[in-house]
Amino acid sequence: MSTLQPSASERSMPWPTIAIGLAVMTLEGYDLVAFGATTPLLLRFQPWHLSIATLGMLGSLTPIGMLFGALLVGQLTDRYGRRRTTLFSLAVVSLGMFACVFAPGPELFGASRFVVGLGVGAVYPAMGPLIFELAPAKRKNVSSAIVQCGVTTGGSLAALVANLFLSGQNFRLEYLVGGGLGLMLLPMAFRWLPESPVYRRKQPGAPDGGLRLVTRPPYAGTTALFCLMVICSFLLIFGINTWLPQLMQAAHYPAGSSLTFLTLLNIGATVGGLAIAVLADRAGSKGPIIACFAVAAGALIALSIKSSTAVLSAIVLIGGAGAFGVQGLINVYLARSYPARARASAIGVALGIGRLGAIAGPALGGWILAANFAPRWNFVLFAIPALLGAVLALAIGSRRLPQSPEETPAVRLAEEPAEPTQ
Repeated sequence: MSTLQPSASERSMPWPTIAIGLAVMTLEGYDLVAFGATTPLLLRFQPWHLSIATLGMLGSLTPIGMLFGALLVGQLTDRYGRRRTTLFSLAVVSLGMFACVFAPGPELFGASRFVVGLGVGAVYPAMGPLIFELAPAKRKNVSSAIVQCGVTTGGSLAALVANLFLSGQNFRLEYLVGGGLGLMLLPMAFRWLPESPVYRRKQPGAPDGGLRLVTRPPYAGTTALFCLMVICSFLLIFGINTWLPQLMQAAHYPAGSSLTFLTLLNIGATVGGLAIAVLADRAGSKGPIIACFAVAAGALIALSIKSSTAVLSAIVLIGGAGAFGVQGLINVYLARSYPARARASAIGVALGIGRLGAIAGPALGGWILAANFAPRWNFVLFAIPALLGAVLALAIGSRRLPQSPEETPAVRLAEEPAEPTQ
């Protein structure tokens, strides 16, 4: 019987792996913000003569690439392994960033940004299952939350590099730094990133699930609900991050305080996300996910009420924890809901289709502001996808999925126990 028990290394936090995962997600955050940080320089770059419309089209190529990268990589991860696919995705990101540096014209620059999107979109569906399967059963949400902190860290780093080192028309240095960071990280990941023990113990000849299992009964309905929930989550994250300062100004708050609220939002996302992850490891994913969506909706509605700066700051901090912290919980809930042979495919499909929310969020915010509603309705309308996300989480929690009979007892013991009754 002792051979069926998880090893001591599987019961402890895999800190080297978490550190590498944090670094990889920091690179992802850097790459996502790099384009926005260089848009003023690209507009001033005389050889290319870019218009705002053309620049917007170039900017859309990265999220489109992310959508395809996430959809395609899951099947590869379930078939060829989490470690190998993560390393390949990281190499694609680095290659795309270096291609941006040397692009002679906007056409190749746009193609390079699409390649970056492919790699960035593929990274988490490959690495997420690895972190989940290496983390001990009682620390899976916390492990995921720590790794997710890299996104905001990388975004801040990209803005810092742009502010300190870029001037005039010198946009290429931003991408050179990103490509260099990826090139440095690749051998470190090769050295210290292990393969998942769950994947290594996969039975020879076991049926390969992947997209077939994820998109067919009895999992098809759950997959559809998860996709809709991720759309709601990404719509909140990208919509609020893009438009919060303008929403606050439309509500007649000073521009300076509006930017401060954006900073508080991201602080709440980081600190609150970690705290909520601790709760989810104790109580299961469903309840905290519903609570996060509900808190985000309540905070948005509360922002529509004129209050003191101190009260509003507290609301923004709490709202950031709810609106941004929920995605990390969803990632773990996704991983827990599918057998190991289709886990990466499920995450890839949900995050890939969920990118529609990332694309729609900024557009929705622009439409709300352009419609010239009364300021309070700007916030109330953004609360609707948060409420819908809570309803979807309830619907997923009511579904009963089959056990994965093809997995050995050793594999099942290494995985997280079933959700606590809530």
